[in-house]
Amino acid sequence: MARILIVDDEPDMRLAVRNVLKLRGYEVSEAGDGPAALDSVRGDRPDLVLLDMRLPGMDGMEVLEQLKKIDDSLPVVMITGYGHIQSAVDVMKLGASEYLQKPFENAQLVETVKKFVSGPAARQARPRPAVPAEEKARPAPVPAPAPKPAAPETVSSSPSRRFRLAAAAAAVLVLLGASSLFYRAARAAAYYKEYSGAAANISALFWAGDKLYAGDWLTQAVYVYSLSKDGLGLAETFPLEKTHISGLAAAGSTLYVADSWKKTIEARKLAPGLPLQKEFQMPGKVTALFFDGEYLWTCDSEGNAVLRRPDSELTPAVTFRLPEKPDQLFKDGRYLWTAVSSTGKIYRHNLDSSLSLDAVYTLKTPRPGYPLSAFAWKDGKLWLARDGLGVVTEAGRGELQQER
Repeated sequence: MARILIVDDEPDMRLAVRNVLKLRGYEVSEAGDGPAALDSVRGDRPDLVLLDMRLPGMDGMEVLEQLKKIDDSLPVVMITGYGHIQSAVDVMKLGASEYLQKPFENAQLVETVKKFVSGPAARQARPRPAVPAEEKARPAPVPAPAPKPAAPETVSSSPSRRFRLAAAAAAVLVLLGASSLFYRAARAAAYYKEYSGAAANISALFWAGDKLYAGDWLTQAVYVYSLSKDGLGLAETFPLEKTHISGLAAAGSTLYVADSWKKTIEARKLAPGLPLQKEFQMPGKVTALFFDGEYLWTCDSEGNAVLRRPDSELTPAVTFRLPEKPDQLFKDGRYLWTAVSSTGKIYRHNLDSSLSLDAVYTLKTPRPGYPLSAFAWKDGKLWLARDGLGVVTEAGRGELQQER
């Protein structure tokens, strides 16, 4: 019989959850605070912990960290209150297996528990919602029609008249050309397309040539996709057992994989099977990676961004502090782009001595219940993944709405 530990400081909440689970045949124990929960786990290891985010004294995240030190394989489901919710990616990067948001239905509780204590089938990836694969085009702004040339008139043999007519015709051609350029630019900015069939729990994305690499934190695998006229097709899959992927980056023939649970960065060879070459212990939970051609950018859950040389020791070169504490990074020739999954906001920083904030954006297309979990730029297009949604999105710059 599966044993479940409920950690919540509200007796009524513990009672409600206990009754639901006991009726389904589970063995249930309780703890009202962090220290009691840790003592319970040390004394009688449960099969699953249901852990409230807000606890007196020692909060849920501190308890989670200590639980992982006792048993890193112990499944922990975080229970969060409305207004204190973090995305599944954020919670996962801090070590949890899943989360539930209060108030939740009894059926939600039972289905979540079954994922972790109902045998091997329960540990498979969550089902992907069906999403139409066809392009979802947005109406682009249509420019005013170019002025039509005046009706032809009798042409005089006067040179000045011929010159004026030629100039007028040239002006019309310029206006037509400008109008066409404006129309094409507007369509490119409003471009939006979703490719279905992708991994549903993507926590990292990057392009390497014509290949899109995606790390899935739930299935613990790296997926490689190819883009063709038929859509985004899966080319290769690399299972990484016991690696909770929170960041990916490639430097030459090396694939770097961040695991925020273990506070490590793995160096793997870009070859069949992605063989492990070396594991680097990090001072914090690394939530994002990016290689800019010279440095490996790393960022931890406290917002410490470090530029590291891709050498045998990942030697730190420069350190910055990013106040938004991003869990995603991307650098182009002009800016550092970061994102925070729990808010869905994308930040643009200047590449100066302090990485000063230049602009803050939100996404134009809402996907309630599916938080932003990874992003990348390629050829002026924004590529996005949302946790729990089995699609990858390709969009123009019009998808970003700047905050005032």
